[in-house]
Amino acid sequence: MSLLTISRYKGGRHWAVREADTGTIVVVAVYRKGAAEVVRRLTGQVPEPTKRCKRRETFVYEAKGGTS
Repeated sequence: MSLLTISRYKGGRHWAVREADTGTIVVVAVYRKGAAEVVRRLTGQVPEPTKRCKRRETFVYEAKGGTS
């Protein structure tokens, strides 16, 4: 996985973690913090702190080289 995105799942209250290249859903989480934790565990990166955001925001995280 090279890029992961966190965005609203179907415009609702859940959050989806997707592969940016293919759009494949990795996980759907109830909370954004949970989605950010999945990204952290898969990429080894610490995502930005969770804060209130607009409904249409998308967050992109790039995996460090050598992680799979």
